[in-house]
Amino acid sequence: MASKKILIVGGGIAGLTLAIALTRRGIACEIIESNPQWGVYGVGIILQSNALRALETLGLAQRCLEAGFPYSTTRYYDAQGQFVRERIKPNLSGDRFASSTGVLRPVLHDILRAEVLALNVPVRLGLTVSQSAQAGGRVDVTFSDASVGSYDLVVGADGIRSEMRRTVFGAEHQPTFMGQACWRFTADRPAEVPHAVMYRGTRTQAGLIPLTQDKMYLLLLTAEPGNPRLERDSLRGMLAERLGEYGGLIGELARALPDSNEIVYSPLEPLLMPAPWHRGRVVLVGDAAHATTPHIAQGASMAFEDAVVLSELLDEAPSIDQALLAYTARRWERCRLIVYNSLQIGRWQLQAWEGKPDPQADIVTLSNQTLEALRAPI
Repeated sequence: MASKKILIVGGGIAGLTLAIALTRRGIACEIIESNPQWGVYGVGIILQSNALRALETLGLAQRCLEAGFPYSTTRYYDAQGQFVRERIKPNLSGDRFASSTGVLRPVLHDILRAEVLALNVPVRLGLTVSQSAQAGGRVDVTFSDASVGSYDLVVGADGIRSEMRRTVFGAEHQPTFMGQACWRFTADRPAEVPHAVMYRGTRTQAGLIPLTQDKMYLLLLTAEPGNPRLERDSLRGMLAERLGEYGGLIGELARALPDSNEIVYSPLEPLLMPAPWHRGRVVLVGDAAHATTPHIAQGASMAFEDAVVLSELLDEAPSIDQALLAYTARRWERCRLIVYNSLQIGRWQLQAWEGKPDPQADIVTLSNQTLEALRAPI
């Protein structure tokens, strides 16, 4: 494809990975990011083997492995810490990597950011798109600092609250709260957590995910009817209350919680945009197009895959318009599978917590079947 100029709106996982993928193919791009500090809000993230498979094509898999903690097993316990069973997670990479690798979210961001800067991708911080207009196969953009630019393609990589999605695709496309929330915080990793550990409570589910030789994170899924707004300074006390039934390692952590400002609380709000994921020369990637809940731990993986596929198509397709059509065609069903099946697992959990379990519920089988489907090439 002839030389093109691409604007990426958003400097998070999807935007950074896309910038790396495009630049490696000789396609000019630039990034704008609304956060002037260009930081991230989060604790840890799970890179499953299909994520590392995608990152390997960009030369970044080994850096993530060295910074993180690979594991392939999940052990399950009851709320008091009594062992129930063990599960070997499906490996989607042909055993080149572990099934999963936990990594600190800020560390992953630093790896991606450092690569973007090393590739000399122009990045402007504290900037948003104020207006955009399309004509003649171009997108004319006015930025929040009153500067302007003209691009062959604009990519909305600005996350679950995407302004590009709202302004170009319509305000009706919004994530919807599904009844659960996820609590997370980082803690010191004891030797007895060399893999994922899940604890089943009566109305919650807790877990421990290793991140480094020294660190792990605790996660807790809870029902939060009505999606209440929680004050940040109240998070520690509210989390302690929700962890009250747990013994074992979870109980020990519950008695030594960090301050509220170190606890991340996230209502779970999935979104799947209808096809196609572009309007003219504006296209969505990552959470802007398909935000999932964490039940199958594939949110980051789908963003990495988006970047690899879109960059390939923009490089090899005869035109941008054909590339964009092919992009949705290749990505939609795969992302739909993740969003829908993750949501189904969450709904089964909510039903069980309400004392009305679905007799057809089989979380492990659905999770395994979903992961096995991801073995297919992207």
